[in-house]
Amino acid sequence: MLLSLRAVATYELTAETYLYLMVEPPLQGPDHRVEYECLFTSPTTSCELRRDLYGNPQRHLVAPKGRFTYEFRATVEVAANAPLPPDAIEHLPQELPAEAMIYLLPSRFCQSDLLTRMANDEFRKIAPGGRRVLAINEWVRRHVEYRYGATNSMTSAIDTATERIGVCRDFAHLVISFCRALDIPARYASGYALGLDPPDFHGFVQVYLSGVWHNLDATFEGVRPALIPIAVGRDAADVAMTTSWMPNSLLEQSVEVRESANRLRAGCFEFDDHRGERKPIPG
Repeated sequence: MLLSLRAVATYELTAETYLYLMVEPPLQGPDHRVEYECLFTSPTTSCELRRDLYGNPQRHLVAPKGRFTYEFRATVEVAANAPLPPDAIEHLPQELPAEAMIYLLPSRFCQSDLLTRMANDEFRKIAPGGRRVLAINEWVRRHVEYRYGATNSMTSAIDTATERIGVCRDFAHLVISFCRALDIPARYASGYALGLDPPDFHGFVQVYLSGVWHNLDATFEGVRPALIPIAVGRDAADVAMTTSWMPNSLLEQSVEVRESANRLRAGCFEFDDHRGERKPIPG
């Protein structure tokens, strides 16, 4: 399917600020391809596209004091989000690729070492593999209440397991922690979701089974129709949409994801198969 993406935000910066944005998906992934995109910002003194430790695109900027605004638009071809097969296979630790090993370890917001006993009590008796992971996802969906504004950026998986309330970020952290506690690689993904109500950036989970990464979303009963990852990491701290080195205030933000029959062109970028880079389209 073809999706149209739009993300807009305005910040008030207290001084000239170095910051980076993570709103641009990789140009190509296992289930998506960015066909056209454009990023507009208020005037900046520098702007550079880099990659972080995990290979995620990061837009690095230096912006002057005052209002800073960005608008990102893209047209993305994406496969329908597939459900996790119940017979997907767990791997022994020695069978895992290097890229998956770090996602077995505790992290700042996913304290899997502190949730091992709870994970064993709830899920160890379930057959390993896809069935166990699906049971974890369903347990979190049923036992945690989605409540906007009840948590904040410091809320961890331990807090969510205790308080049983949260938003997508918190649901994902708890699923990740239970999986890691049972030696299943799991990572946090930020991205765009079709059909999200209200529209926003979304946090979900990817688990490594049967040699590939699978999407999971405990905030939704069933399978989200389409998910486009922007970035992946150990937890939400690795994939923040905006990271700034000076104090700032978010004044407004909006995200739109909808099905589209049109392909954007002028002033945007298209995928270059040979270089794997973003290149301007003549407009």
